[in-house]
Amino acid sequence: MQPNDRTAAAIDAEIPRAQERLAILALAIAAFALNLNMLVLGAVLPFLPDELTPGDDAESTLLGAAALCSALAALVAGPIADRVGRKRLLVIGMIAFAASSALQAFASSYSWMLAGRALSGAAVGAAYASASALAAVVVPYERRSAAMGAFTAGMFLALPLGLPLATWLGANGSWSSIFWAQLAIGLLGAFLAWRNVPERGRRSEWVDPRDVIRSGPVSAALAATMLHNGSFIPVVLLSGLWLDQEGIVPKSEQGQVWILLGLCSAVGSLAFGRVADRIGKRNFVLLSSALLIGCLLGITRATSMAMLAPLGLAVAAIASARTGPLQALTSGLVPSYQLATLMGLRSFAMQFGVYLFSLAAPSSGDGWYRNAIYAAVACQAASYALIRTFVKEVRT
Repeated sequence: MQPNDRTAAAIDAEIPRAQERLAILALAIAAFALNLNMLVLGAVLPFLPDELTPGDDAESTLLGAAALCSALAALVAGPIADRVGRKRLLVIGMIAFAASSALQAFASSYSWMLAGRALSGAAVGAAYASASALAAVVVPYERRSAAMGAFTAGMFLALPLGLPLATWLGANGSWSSIFWAQLAIGLLGAFLAWRNVPERGRRSEWVDPRDVIRSGPVSAALAATMLHNGSFIPVVLLSGLWLDQEGIVPKSEQGQVWILLGLCSAVGSLAFGRVADRIGKRNFVLLSSALLIGCLLGITRATSMAMLAPLGLAVAAIASARTGPLQALTSGLVPSYQLATLMGLRSFAMQFGVYLFSLAAPSSGDGWYRNAIYAAVACQAASYALIRTFVKEVRT
């Protein structure tokens, strides 16, 4: 690193390891709460009163409102967090998230529920951009994959823990209780962040997102993130429909499938961060990308559950293991004062990628799921090529 290369790896002095662990734990709890909000509505939709879902388009609008507002809010919130402080905006975002959870729990009309979803999405976008930037700077760059892996493991745990709970509460006539649980976890995340997360990175003048994306490596890393997450998440979500249509696992019996996938994702994210730090974040991203492509192609040739199950679990573990190191690698490409802006752009790229792939991916016709996987493989290969060609490892 050159003396005047003021990357995120070189701005702040290290904090004690005990404080690091507490800070990452607080951020992981926040990530759990934020991702829970994005997942649980699909589980409780069948149990919502009719007045909350009038018309054929009401359910899809409710599902899309949070994602759209999250993506847009992340774009706006990133520069604000860089200017006024990431910790401050994280705490404010978590409190707003708790308020939106109460709004959804109390909802008595469609417009009320839609407002709650929109507010929750905006709060998630603001808080996630801030939390991601803080997770990037509470530890030095050489240990950042492990920290990012623990942070994202909290996010992945929302799938095996939150979805079964939401389904159980809905089936027992208490759909609103999951939103009260969100409120409690959101407030806990806000309190722990306020107590344990240090404010990191100097404040500056307003950061223009265009100044961030003008960098070739940053643009390539964001595009790689969009291709990776945008193709992987819809393929996972569409797998439930495919398993049901093929008679492999009926929808009524898929709860255990999602629990296993979620646990594998959390374990993969948590377990391999140190490996990525040791062998190099870029090397790990490239290696895991190649393995992911191989496993996805293997699924297209699986002829039995005995072949499909280990490949599916491997895909979940590898894709999640890749997420933290890629985030850490990307974080080293900008000065510390631009980190929240970068993470806001990254969040937008993730959401926008999911949106684009969901529109383009086939969901019917002969061999539709195999074709969707082939499309995902092409996206993963393009993500690999972008990282290999344009993104270099930060040297400290």
